[in-house]
Amino acid sequence: MPFLLSQSFRASLQEIYRVGILRASGKEEARRIKVVNIVCLATGVLVAIYGTGFYLVVPSLFILLPAVCFFAPAFLSMVWLNYKGRPDAARFWTYVIFIVLMLYYGVVLPKVTEVQLLAVFMISIALLIWRPEQKVQRFVCASMPIVCLVLLEFNYYYHILPPVPMSAQVQNIFRWLVMPVVLFLNFLAISLYQHNFSDLLRALRSRNNSLIRSRNEVNRQRMELARYSEELEDLVHERTLALQMANDAKTQFISELSHEIRTPLNAIMGISEMLNDSLGKPDADARVRQMARNLFATGHQMLELVNSVLELAKIEAGKTDELRPVSFRLKDWLQNTVNIYQSIASKKSVIIHLEIDGRFPETICCDKVMLGQIINNILSNSIKFTPAEKSIRVRCFNNQRSMYLQVCDEGRGIPLEQLTAIFQPFEQGDREVYRQFGGSGLGLAIAKRKIELMGGNIQVSSMQGEGSNFLITLPLQIGLEETPQPLVELTALPADTRVVVMDDNLFDHTVMKHFLARMGITDVAYALDGSEGIGVVREHMPDVILMDLHMPNMNGRETFFNLRQDEALRHIPIVAVSSDAFKEQEQEYISIGLDGYIRKPVEIKVLHAVLEKILRYDAPQFAVTQAAEGSRAAG
Repeated sequence: MPFLLSQSFRASLQEIYRVGILRASGKEEARRIKVVNIVCLATGVLVAIYGTGFYLVVPSLFILLPAVCFFAPAFLSMVWLNYKGRPDAARFWTYVIFIVLMLYYGVVLPKVTEVQLLAVFMISIALLIWRPEQKVQRFVCASMPIVCLVLLEFNYYYHILPPVPMSAQVQNIFRWLVMPVVLFLNFLAISLYQHNFSDLLRALRSRNNSLIRSRNEVNRQRMELARYSEELEDLVHERTLALQMANDAKTQFISELSHEIRTPLNAIMGISEMLNDSLGKPDADARVRQMARNLFATGHQMLELVNSVLELAKIEAGKTDELRPVSFRLKDWLQNTVNIYQSIASKKSVIIHLEIDGRFPETICCDKVMLGQIINNILSNSIKFTPAEKSIRVRCFNNQRSMYLQVCDEGRGIPLEQLTAIFQPFEQGDREVYRQFGGSGLGLAIAKRKIELMGGNIQVSSMQGEGSNFLITLPLQIGLEETPQPLVELTALPADTRVVVMDDNLFDHTVMKHFLARMGITDVAYALDGSEGIGVVREHMPDVILMDLHMPNMNGRETFFNLRQDEALRHIPIVAVSSDAFKEQEQEYISIGLDGYIRKPVEIKVLHAVLEKILRYDAPQFAVTQAAEGSRAAG
């Protein structure tokens, strides 16, 4: 009986999820309708349950009535709109209800509602429910959560609308009850994103199973029919080629996934940097300024995750980086690195202490970029597992032949039987660790491979409940003494510079406009695709073109060749600004004649260096080198 009830309940849920999809014009439209049904049903039920539960703890009608009488019915009525064949109205009002929910409970329960995580969820849903060509709707819906955060912070600061009074203990209870709901909604958004890739994954899995079956059949025939050995060898060769094709398909999938993630990530990191600039004044609200810093730090963590996936794909394909040792001051470099991660750790009140032996050499020689990837992955892992109000200790010391980097945290510790498994790709100890802390399980695996490539090793010891100790040993090579260069602000570029930006993402237009304005360039024209961009270039005759490679109607490659074939336009330098992150893709576009290549998310220092080389020295080859080195440093 319980099994039949469970089956009946699942079938009922599926019927609700599929409401309205029979009227959809296509598979993609049906998927978006289903997303609205799932999100509204889940949110409506959760709002009703939590509103009633909170009312039992704090008997305030300001909590109960809106939840039960307005928000829950409003969310469930969106399913009814889809049933009536009005999916666009359902999408619009779904987002309006979420905005009202965020504003209302952000005011009534300011220290309880996790509005930042809810804003991330709303931005994710905006990209799911609107079609790519509906750029205005996407832009408005993705911008509104940010506007709401600013309004709520304004209310928190000036206390315009008072919250519901409650004790600190009740606030903590409510906060811990709300956090799983918001995390569940974000997990739901991620799950819906993953559904988009399920068809491709099923095809790859089917191909892999087919290859396994074919290989087993070959082995069986080889044992039973010796006289067919020559034919079987040919068949094995064919299967090997098929396996290579499957591996190439996986690499292509990772490349496309990285591109899709880097495009919105460029907007997130660009907007957070714009917020940091705007809030850099002494009279700015300290809490808002810290939120902007936390947003940038979170974007940095997301970028590290994307880079880790690409790094693992490159290693599995047998492509490893060559060591490029340079002389640098390790003490200064390590201090800057720790400062960056201290901003990330401060979000959970974790302190990072740096200790450098006074006898350590001033200058060493090693691959600074690879060393940075090692430290970044180890520190990120320690921050993730260290609870609030605890600390992390980073030590640096040496002997005559080796240098040692030690990272000690006060986290939960690692069981003895799992100490070796943590260095395997996608290993995270156990399911409880994954549920509590998340992550991809790539950081330590990549760090270990990088350390071994540099000729060193890593050791780990741990005690459960007290923390873990990572000791990195690397060969020590004394470098040539370098003269430290003082940090300088971005120099202004020629004020009469004209730039054309071609990109189909309006967020990227906003970020690029801000970056160029900081360099003193205000004469900027924009285009949403290549065909429009060529007309804009003819009209403005710019000094340089910044062009995305993936645009509708006419992509970057076609646009480049059309510009180069036009006698009046072929002299204008063209710099690619793309989310394609593989080195091979960059080299391919540089080889056809592009004057530079910048990876998204765009760093303002890299952009400034590329434009300065082109505009001041008229040497495109320098721009290529700067873009490549800047991208490598960013990775």
